Amino acid sequence: MSSKSKKFSLDERTDQPKARLAESSFSDWRGFVAGGLIVAAGLLAYCNSFGGPFIFDGKGSIVENSHIRRLWPIWQVFRAEPGSTVAGRPILSLSFALNYQISGLKVWSYHAVNLAVHILSALTLFGILRRTLLSERLRGRFGQASFSLALICALIWLAHPLQTGSVTYIVQRAESLMGLFYLLSLYCAIRGFSSAKSRRWYTPAILACALGMGTKEVMATVPFMVLLYDRVFVSRSFKEVFTRRWGLYAGLAATWVIFGGLAFFAPRGKSVGFGSPGLTGLEYAMTQCKVIVNYYLKLSFWPHPLLLDYG
Repeated sequence: MSSKSKKFSLDERTDQPKARLAESSFSDWRGFVAGGLIVAAGLLAYCNSFGGPFIFDGKGSIVENSHIRRLWPIWQVFRAEPGSTVAGRPILSLSFALNYQISGLKVWSYHAVNLAVHILSALTLFGILRRTLLSERLRGRFGQASFSLALICALIWLAHPLQTGSVTYIVQRAESLMGLFYLLSLYCAIRGFSSAKSRRWYTPAILACALGMGTKEVMATVPFMVLLYDRVFVSRSFKEVFTRRWGLYAGLAATWVIFGGLAFFAPRGKSVGFGSPGLTGLEYAMTQCKVIVNYYLKLSFWPHPLLLDYG
């Protein structure tokens, strides 16, 4: 090999770490920009909502709820009137108790936490979308546009008018906080799928799932969602899923014990719909098809008119 060839090879090897460092720095810079845009969009969309009062379920779950007045003993915080929004949802109750320590019944801190939860959810969604578009099965088609596509989708989701109720209706933190834990559990699992030290990600995924179970019952679907994501975007078969990551799914499934315990000791048989006179559980379930198609699907594309109570 000539001296010129040797010099070229050495320069090439020297330039490779520099290129990787430059690429990493560029990626970090773009990540900060995306995060800043998402935070700014959230603040801009909801900065005028901090004066919204306690209404409907908020009165019984917060204003008239004596259990959130103190943080100790902690088990008293988790108690609630049967059938109320916070019944059987200890993490939700704890969040309201922390708000009460900050501002009493002044609504600004409750709105601030709701908005923070919504923005954190959008940031987590951005991470999920970007990593999904960069996955082995989608990278060839969407890899180059993964950053911009993920950012656009996260911003649309963040600022969509259909989200207004879950952010500004204070007691609907049950929805938004559960949604944050849902997304965090999925995001941490996704990070673990591609990490050499997967346990560092699987542990917070299971923890987020457990906290979500104590926030709202919809969280019970998370183990299935992570499983389906794994099978669709990562693994080649369900056998591979359980062979390689049985510990993750065992941990996620174990959180169903929390769900079952809360459902047994704090049943919600008188919740909205199921407590309506003359309406059976089956009839209530059947009305949901009309609600999803006629209202929410349509409002996703054309969010007008928007009402808090369509009844």
